[in-house]
Amino acid sequence: MRTRGIRGAALLLALFTAAGCGSGIGGTAQPAEIDVRTLDVGKYSTAPLEERYTYYPDLGMGLNLAAMRLADHVATGPEIDAKLGYGTGMKAFLHSDGGTNLAKTALPVLDANGMLFGVSASNAEKPRGKNGKIPENITFTALTVIQFPDGAAATKAAAELDAADFAFAADVNQPLTLTKYPAAHAHWRPDVPTMGSTLAHGSYVVNLMVGVNSPDTAQLTALSERVYDVQLALLDGLPPLSKEGALRLPYDPDGMMRRTLNPNGIGMPDISSQFVSETRGFLNQIADQGHWTRIMKDNGMDRFALSMDMSNRSMLYRTRDERAAIALAGVILDQTYPDAADAPTALPNAKCGESPIKDDYSTKRYRCAVTYGRYMATVEGDQLSDVHQRANAQYALLANSTW
Repeated sequence: MRTRGIRGAALLLALFTAAGCGSGIGGTAQPAEIDVRTLDVGKYSTAPLEERYTYYPDLGMGLNLAAMRLADHVATGPEIDAKLGYGTGMKAFLHSDGGTNLAKTALPVLDANGMLFGVSASNAEKPRGKNGKIPENITFTALTVIQFPDGAAATKAAAELDAADFAFAADVNQPLTLTKYPAAHAHWRPDVPTMGSTLAHGSYVVNLMVGVNSPDTAQLTALSERVYDVQLALLDGLPPLSKEGALRLPYDPDGMMRRTLNPNGIGMPDISSQFVSETRGFLNQIADQGHWTRIMKDNGMDRFALSMDMSNRSMLYRTRDERAAIALAGVILDQTYPDAADAPTALPNAKCGESPIKDDYSTKRYRCAVTYGRYMATVEGDQLSDVHQRANAQYALLANSTW
């Protein structure tokens, strides 16, 4: 089993025992429902995941689940400041070389102090440009949270991380103090509108880089303190884990992965390919966080799952009720797949769209949304007939997963 670090993920939606053939679909139609056995699902299985995959815990997969758990407790941009409406990337990591938001000179500190896992998430008041870069002279935050074995290791690591970062440009860096958080280690370069800081909080270390539109220490320290206000409160609700605790984390406790179309039947937890989250973990992977925060609230969305099939994404959303799921399907494609495409004729409330992006391998040409009860799911692909089969299979899978 894998024990390597989790691959980086940026699910940017702003860009956003039956095998599955005809008569082999299981299930029995309920009153007023279509008979899913009649749907054209092509090669796609409609059996819940546990009939095709068994989760056997090892430390690597347990730490992947732990990182997903942590991602649900990393502050989003709108939680910090309403103007920080755009996510600019999230990454989870199990080893020091994945801590790319930290200075390279600081990475050995993570291994030396026994880091277990970490999550980085960045936000800004404007989205990344077409060149993939964050615009200059805007407000932004780059937040990394790492769990260590205990408070002593975290305290030691926080001091050493700041010292290593400070030493990278010791001739120009100057120390700063955060009045609300005097235990934080902080520094900046005069005349540069950014500030770095690191703070231990129990077994966690929070590393932070913030930027504003001018080199003003008052603005920088105020923004840093606001991030800590939000982030530390979130960590207070997340008891730290030992390695044994990570091994004992439940796999798919809300039944989201079992309901998500997974053509390969591979369910190993991984934040970039087999991922389940609550709302915050979802938002941290989204570009337009302000827009999605409103949509989630409007429809009572509380759970999300992602399953990657090569470069095809299957995504599942749980809403408050059937009416909310239908409403979500009505708007889910508007930003990223706005051009209308034919929907599968047999599926109630299904909607399909075509992407205006034609030169990006990671963006599929078509995406379809289907609903079943309180669940709304999307599937995608480059051939409309294939996407229709995926949509049919996803609907049948939801119908077959009610027990």
